[in-house]
Amino acid sequence: MAIYNVHTTLRDVGSQTINTAGVHQFVADEPTKFRGTDAGPNPVQYLLGSVGACLGASAASLVHRPSSHVKIEKFEVEVTGETERFPDKSSRVQSIHVKLTCRTNLDKEGNQKFIEDTIHLCTVHDTLKDTVEFTFEITD
Repeated sequence: MAIYNVHTTLRDVGSQTINTAGVHQFVADEPTKFRGTDAGPNPVQYLLGSVGACLGASAASLVHRPSSHVKIEKFEVEVTGETERFPDKSSRVQSIHVKLTCRTNLDKEGNQKFIEDTIHLCTVHDTLKDTVEFTFEITD
């Protein structure tokens, strides 16, 4: 088990937050049309980015296993989310579409298994999959 901690502070500028994770800091904000200053991605963009980043980290963990002979030639993820807005002005991410381009040194069947294993290992996808509709488009 791992424990992760991120500390967030709301700044007195638009909708900016400063997030601190260990020695790393990152700004989140909203676009100006939503009264932000557009100083960084908004929280939903970070959520979508975390899906792509986790898929990449999962693929890397498979490649770095001692018994692995997999070599990644190309691994790119494009993640699109659609939100729905409710009458009380709240909203939620209702669907996430993942376009995954993965090319390895494996044959077609091996490449497909590598992709399936990568998705299976993705902590962020596994956390969200029961509450958000996911679709995957796989290309090479």
